[in-house]
Order: sequence, then structure tokens, then C-alpha cells
Amino acid sequence: MKSPKLLRTEIHALRGRVEEIRDLLVRKVQNTNEPAWGIGKDCARAAELLSSLLTNQVVPENYRVAVVGRFKAGKSSFVNELLGARLAGEDTSPETAAVTTFRHGNSVKATIRFVGRESWDAIKSLHKEDAKHVDAHRVKMWESFIDKPRKNSDGKIIEVFDLPGLEKTYVKPDGHSIEILLGKTDDKTAENAFRKKLKEFTSGTRPLHCLVERIEIASPAPILDEGVLLIDTPGLDDTERFRVSLTEKAVENVDAVLFLTKSGVAYGQSEKDFLLTLLRKGTVKQLIFVITQVDQTYDQHLRNAESNDEDPESIASRIRHEEQRIRDEIEKTLNELSGEDSPAMRRYREQLGVVGLAFTSAANHRDSKAGKHIEHRIHDDDPGGIEQMKKQLLHLLSTESRLALVAHNIAGGTKSALEELLTIVANRRAALRDIKDGEVAEQKLATFRVEFESARERFQIAAVEQVAVLKQNLDARRKQNNHIIETIGLLAERELDSFQLNDVGKHWRTRRSGSWGYMYDLQSRVANRIFPKVQQILSEMTEQFATFVGLFEKHLAALSHTSEDIASNLDLGANLPFDLTKILMGSLEKSLKAANDLITDEEQRIVSFLDDFVSEEVENKISAARESVSDIFGRGTTYQQSQEVRAFYTEVKRLLQEALTAHLAVRSGAFGDFLMVEAEGVPRNALGEVQATLANAEQDIRAAATAKIGGQREAFEQESNLLSAELVKVVDSCAPLLSEIAEPVAISVQPNLSLPTSSSPVQSVEEVEASSGDWFDEIQNRATETLNRLRLTDGDSGWPMEKIFAPALLGGSLRIALIDPYLAAPHQIRNLKEFLLVAAEVARPKEILVLTSGTWSEGTTTNVRIMTEVGDDLFRNFGTTLTIKVDPTIHDRCVVCDHGVLVKLGRGLDIYKPATGLASHRPASRRVRRTEIDVFSIPGFVSRSKQ
Repeated sequence: MKSPKLLRTEIHALRGRVEEIRDLLVRKVQNTNEPAWGIGKDCARAAELLSSLLTNQVVPENYRVAVVGRFKAGKSSFVNELLGARLAGEDTSPETAAVTTFRHGNSVKATIRFVGRESWDAIKSLHKEDAKHVDAHRVKMWESFIDKPRKNSDGKIIEVFDLPGLEKTYVKPDGHSIEILLGKTDDKTAENAFRKKLKEFTSGTRPLHCLVERIEIASPAPILDEGVLLIDTPGLDDTERFRVSLTEKAVENVDAVLFLTKSGVAYGQSEKDFLLTLLRKGTVKQLIFVITQVDQTYDQHLRNAESNDEDPESIASRIRHEEQRIRDEIEKTLNELSGEDSPAMRRYREQLGVVGLAFTSAANHRDSKAGKHIEHRIHDDDPGGIEQMKKQLLHLLSTESRLALVAHNIAGGTKSALEELLTIVANRRAALRDIKDGEVAEQKLATFRVEFESARERFQIAAVEQVAVLKQNLDARRKQNNHIIETIGLLAERELDSFQLNDVGKHWRTRRSGSWGYMYDLQSRVANRIFPKVQQILSEMTEQFATFVGLFEKHLAALSHTSEDIASNLDLGANLPFDLTKILMGSLEKSLKAANDLITDEEQRIVSFLDDFVSEEVENKISAARESVSDIFGRGTTYQQSQEVRAFYTEVKRLLQEALTAHLAVRSGAFGDFLMVEAEGVPRNALGEVQATLANAEQDIRAAATAKIGGQREAFEQESNLLSAELVKVVDSCAPLLSEIAEPVAISVQPNLSLPTSSSPVQSVEEVEASSGDWFDEIQNRATETLNRLRLTDGDSGWPMEKIFAPALLGGSLRIALIDPYLAAPHQIRNLKEFLLVAAEVARPKEILVLTSGTWSEGTTTNVRIMTEVGDDLFRNFGTTLTIKVDPTIHDRCVVCDHGVLVKLGRGLDIYKPATGLASHRPASRRVRRTEIDVFSIPGFVSRSKQ
């Protein structure tokens, strides 16, 4: 695994090389004596692309990792074990009452930064105006310490807080900070003194935490040396709203979230809300569930087993049960949100289904480091699971963080820009070498332009018609969206009903004091309730765009074939080595990659900001409606106030319904307009690439003529050789960040006609055990010759199932076996279904055998139902029998064909990341996980197939 630190080093090294090659290209552009055959304008374009890439792809200096969880989830103990030093307080009281950021440093030093005088005065003013306002809770908490002196265990007062004195000392204009140093590392006494001093500013039992803006602690911990900023946050279930808001702000724009939950403890509402917020914000892919205190729950299991005179389970078995419990909790959270099987919910289930889990015990880890015997180890070589969790975190940061995205973008963008320039240089050299008669070449190119023009016009007319159809479909979809928006409004009302029920139940004196009607987190709670429905609206509009893309691809393929025919008839390739098919398909791929990113970002932006639908005007109307209740006095106050509260919420529902409906109508309308802009750009980009290619062909002809007249061919050969060598060096240097992807090789297959057929579509496990042989084991043993190697780069696209399992590989086989131990989660079943359909369509085998592990039984009954339906379809449409066999001992991941092909799958079928945007509807746009796929055959396979 590549460490984050190494990744950053490689990015900076590549940036340096990109800057050097950009400067070289700029110098070529500035060469005013360049011959007519030169490539100055092409170098200028490449240099501009590289400059834009370097400007836009900023390398972040660190990774932000937030540690989040409920009170008593063991956050501080966990953080201390990650750091290898007890720097955070581990008392039973809320010790993390301020956000603490740990960063790398040569020694341990805490810097406490306090709120500035200006900010503090503003918060105090807000508290005077509206003491219940969430942003004023910091002052409310501060003033509570006036009557809350610190006591010892006997109840004796040992400290009375001088709030004015503390405020004078620590609150100063433009802020103020102090430092606390740890005298000696690996010294318990020094660590205790450090934590004791720090506790004065972090403990929720002391007033100073109300004045703290943030705390930064430098430490030489190895994990921080990787560039990690570890952010320790207050508990999710903290009773003080201002501390909860600190946590919510801390997890914004983070690279990873370590979500701590105590072993054996069910989720609370705060955890469910937080999980839904991550899901809605699109950051759940950066989440790791960390299950803490596994040792305690296992000790409890041992005691229970002993009390009941039962044999205890192993700790590994208990962890498997715990993992299933966590997965069930996640599923339950989603079912409470929406139990329907809509595309949006399937999307969110897939995202949560691949979230990592880590089981830990800070006590085990600490005892292991102290050399103590650990009876019940989470892992043999890692008793507390902390080291495994670190590896899991660093892997996530290396693949899903901002830095990973920058690495992919810089390497991919550089490679694309320079390879395009290399192609231009190669074409220019070929033209100078092969064009013997410039006039003939010009005539052929002119003829090609004329004949291609009519095809281009037909293509453009068809593209315009498809864009118009898309607009009609989106307009129709907007009308249908109104019905969904009405449903969304009803879902939002449920959240308001809970506020109303709570406020109606309050005593009239409480209501008169103003402690009602504030609806804390209303917008966030509404957003977390409705976002799947909003995603449904956006997804269905994106599906219309995907339909447009599918039809557009057919028109583009027709144009491509026409260009091939024209070029072939004119024998154009002998003079001008350009390939319009490659140009057109490459343009489409680039356009759709960009479109998928933009659509994904736009969908996510709309869903993420659902909690901004209440305008300031609406808030003022709600405040005015609330004031009327507190003016009621006299007899019957409780009844009259309750009626007013109900009337208030009726008005609020109306206001919020209008605000939400208007917000969604505007957002969905804007999204439709955005899709239209993208659709109009796809054909325009393709034809633009064609025009650029033809212009380069004209330049090739002129260059050939000039070189021939001036005898400059040798000079260009020398110059292009030097430039190409420099370009290739930089392209090669992209490899550490962007693995080279091998294209599938063409393989012809000799069919085997000697195998028996089957007459039933789906066999039971018993029938399989009675009838299946070991033919696939024999192929696995004999397939030793390498046919191909595919290297899929993390985050790349363009790898649908039909490309990986091409007809050249599977065609001709009568029996196909898929061996994959992990086939249970919904996205795994989706991948299996796609593979089965591709395999049946390209090979039409008599039998497909799926060999999997016990995870099949652990999945929901949905997988069995889906496979039964798929089996019926395969037999009805292709005459293919589907067999599912469960074997707990398997560990290989491969596809075996009886004609002698073995495809080893590094990740099994689980190669795709959760699909978003256009990729949800177009498999070729899905991003893949980094993996290796090796294709082997039995000896002599290729030679026999060529006979």
C-alpha cells in the first residue's frame, strides 16, 4: 500500500517535471524562427493545458481526519493509542468539550486559542437578545458556572470560579493563545501533568472551555508524520448545543471520519442523524466505523457463558456477530428513512454497504505495548486492532482523499495532454516521411472533407434532434416532479409534527419564558428526511440524459464508420495517418467523463444544501408568529397557549411548505438547464476534435512540402526525437500515480462442441453436488500461458463488464464457472447479474456455475429471488442453465471457461465504486477500484484457435 506521505512526495515530484516540460514547450512557442513544419501552436496548447492543470490542482498540505462518537464511546482513549501517548484526557466526564486538532511536530506542545473580544462581545449581545439561540449557548453555558462551583467527591466546594477574572485574562482583542509543553516524552508523570493542565481548558466541568476557540497539539506520532491532522470532537449526544455545533463544523471538508461506536451498544438518534448527514453530504465514502472496547463486551460474553454453563464463542466469532449487528443497524437506519427499493435508496445502500469497519480495544493495545499477556486478541499480531485500523485509514486516505483526487487528476491530465502532443508529432513525422506528392495528398484531403461534410451534416441534424428530444423529456419530467415535491412536503411535515408535539406538552410557564418554538436543527432534520426523494428527482432527470447519450453514441458510431469508409476508398491512410474513429470515440469518452463529474457534483451540491431552504424572510415570519404566544396571560393560559402553539405550527407548516416547494422547483429546474448545456456540448466537442484533426492534417501536408523543398526533414527528425524523448519521460513519470492500463488483446477462440447440455434452468445445491465435476479445477491447473494483463487504475472509468469479459475471451465456451467468495451485498448481486447477462449473451454457454462462500447465506433473501429470476431469463433467452453452489472453503476469485481460458480477478466482481451521477445509468461511466486482472490459457490455446 502506498502511504499518504509517499503519495504527496510523488505528486510534488511529478509537479516539478510537469513544470519543466511546460517551460520547455513555452520556449518552443517563443522560437520565432520556427520552420513552417513546426508544431509551435500545438506546443502552446499543451503548455496551456499543463499550466491550467498546475493552477487548478492544488496539493493539500495535510489530511483532515475527524474522530466522532457519542459520550463514553472511548474517543480519547482511542486517540491516545493512535498517537502512542496519553495526551487526551480519559475521565468519565465530558473531557472533550472543545475541538482539539493533533498535528505533527518534533515535540509535544499544546496551543490553546481563545475567542477574540469582538466575537465574544457579539455572542454576549446575541444572548441578551435571544438567550435560547443556539449560537448563544456558549454564553449560556459560561454563565451557568456562576452558581456551579467545583466540588469534590464528598460534595465539598473546592473551587469557586471567578468568571470576570477569567474573561479578563483570556479574552483579548484579536484573540489570544497560550502554550503548554510536555517536558519529557515516555514519562508518565510528565504526561499526567500535561493532561492535568490541558484539562482546565477542555473539560466540560470547567468554564474555560467556553472561551476556547480551538486547541492544537503538536506531537511526533508516526501517523501524524503522514500528514494527518487528527481532529478530536465533543460527543454527538452532548447536551450543550454549541458543543454539538462544534462537532458538526469540524467534520466539514474532512478527508476521513472515524465514527466511533461502543461495542454492543445500539445506535442512538444522534448517531443515526449524523450518519444520514454524512450520506446526504456525500462524504460517507470517507467513513470508517470504529467499534471500540471490544474487550469489555467479550469479557461480558465469557461471564454470561460461565453463568449459563455454556461454551463461550471465540472472540473472532463474536466480532463477526458484532459486524452483522452494525450492518443491521445501518440497514435499519436506512429503512427508517425509506423502506422502498428505489434507485436512490439502492444507491445509498451501496454507499453504506462498502463502508469499512474496524474493531478495536485500546486496553488490549496498551497492555500489549507494555509487554503484558493478552488472552483474547482481536488479531494475532495486533491484539488491540489499532495497527490494522491505522492501515485501513491510511489506505482510505491514499484512495479517497483530496490528495488522492489531485494525484489522479494531475497524472491523468498530464498523460492525456502529452500523449495528444506525441500523436501530433508522430503524425507530422509520418507525413514528412510518407507524403511523396503534396498535391495528391491535398486533393485526397479535400475530397475527404467534401464527402465527410454530408455525413457530418446528417450527424449534426440527428444530434440536434436528440437534444430537442432530451429537452422535451426533461420538460415532461419537471411536470412529474411536482407530484414528488408534494410528497416531499409531507415528509417534511413529519419533522414539524414532532416539534409541535413536544412544544404542546410543555408547561405554560416554560412557554412564556421563551423555551419553545425554536425547532433546533429543523432544516437539517428535514434535509435528512427528504434527501432520497430529492435524489430520485435528480436521478430520473439524469437518466434522461443517459438515454440521450446512448442514442448519441449510435449516431457517433455511424459517423465514425462513414469516415473509415471514405478514408479507405481514398487510400488516405497511406498519406495521412489520422484516425477519426479514435478521435471521435476519444472525444466522447472525454466529454462523458467530464459530464459525469459535473453531474455528480451538481447532484451532490443540490442534495447537500437542502438545509438552506429557509430564507431570512421566512425566519422573520416564523419569529413574529412565535411572539404572539408569550403575550397570553390570565385564566385558561395553558389551553389558550396550546391553541396558539397549534396555530403557530399550522402557519409554520404553510411557510415551510412554500419555501421548500419553491426551493426544489428552482433547483430541479436549474439542474435540467444544466443537463441541456452538457448535452449540447457533447456533439460540439466531437466535431471540434474532428476539425482540429483535419487542420493538423493540412499542416502535415504543408510541412511535408516545405521539408521536401528546403531539405529540412532530417532537422525535424532530430528535433522531434529530442522533444518526444522529453515528453515520454514525463508520461512515464505519471506511472507511480496512475498505473498503466492494458487494453484487451484480440483473441480468437476455438469452440468446444463435446459437452453435454442441460434441460433445467436452475439446479439446486444437491443436484450440483451430484452432477458437477472438477473440470474447472483442471483448467485452473493447466492454464499457464499469459494472454493479457489488465491494470485498472483507482477512479478510472470505461470498464463495463462487456469490455472486461469480451467475446474474444468467452466466445466459444460451453461451460463457464465464476468463483467468488463474496456475493451477498446488493451491489455484489448487481455485478453478478451483469456478469451473467454478458457471459450468456457473448458465449451462449450451456451452463454457468457460480461458486461462492457462506456469505451467500448471510445475504438477504433478495439475492436468491434475483438469481432465480435471472436463471429463468438465461434459460428462456439463451438456453443457459444457472447453478449456484456454496462452498465455505473457497478463496480464489476467477472466471474459468471450458475452452481453456482462465481470468484471475484480483477483487472478484467487486471492482466498481458506488455509482453516482451519469454512472448510475451508464455502466461505462462507473469508476473502478484499483485492481489487477490476469488472463491465462492452456498451452497451445492461441495457436489452435488460429487454425
